[in-house]
Amino acid sequence: MEEKLLQMKSLVERLNQASDSYYNGKGELMTDYEWDALFDQLKRLEEETGEILPDSPTNRVSEDSIVGKKEEHEFAALSLAKTKQVSDLVKWAEDRPIWISWKLDGLTLVVTYDGGKLTKIVTRGNGHIGTNITHLAPAISGIPATISEKGHLVVRGEAVISYT
Repeated sequence: MEEKLLQMKSLVERLNQASDSYYNGKGELMTDYEWDALFDQLKRLEEETGEILPDSPTNRVSEDSIVGKKEEHEFAALSLAKTKQVSDLVKWAEDRPIWISWKLDGLTLVVTYDGGKLTKIVTRGNGHIGTNITHLAPAISGIPATISEKGHLVVRGEAVISYT
């Protein structure tokens, strides 16, 4: 048990260091594939031991380091569980039709419209509280200032910056 806890501590340290480096512009210490493999290994050890270290990346959604007014989400903006097994995907979808696309990495935004007008844009943050960036709306292509829907509408999506 102690050996597994030491292994978990090492994995937590490596994953947190890699995340800090990636999210704070210091460069990538490992590929996404390597990070995911270590994360999965940590998750298995946590399940085996029943222990989760306080600073474990399995215990949080990525933090929002954007400066600005923090706001609570109307609906939680949590992550979906990852899978690498086709059988898991088939089971999850049951007999419903699904659409699969390449994963695009970006910034999750929650956009709210009321009466057909854009009222706010909030980053995902920790999944429960994000940063209001409505003032940046004119700089984000693809988010219309007005829509035909006149009710209350909350849309969650990924803001992606193209390399081209």
